[in-house]
Amino acid sequence: MTPEMQQSLADVQSALEKLNRTLTAELAEIERDGATPSKIQHLKEGIKAVKDSGNMVLIWADFIARGDMEDPENPDVIRDPNPR
Repeated sequence: MTPEMQQSLADVQSALEKLNRTLTAELAEIERDGATPSKIQHLKEGIKAVKDSGNMVLIWADFIARGDMEDPENPDVIRDPNPR
């Protein structure tokens, strides 16, 4: 994987972390302001969905950037798609 790709993945990860922090702060603010339970629950579910989908994007982007999963030297070996 090129250094540029590694940096791009790190940038996306950083942006997702910032988004999650911002959403969590928004949740705290609406809770403090007395939002309805349904609005609070909606935001909580949305935060979880953003985290989950962001993680999927990072995993797939990493998988795609690494290219072919098979080892040309040994076709019986398939690398772990999530080596982290």
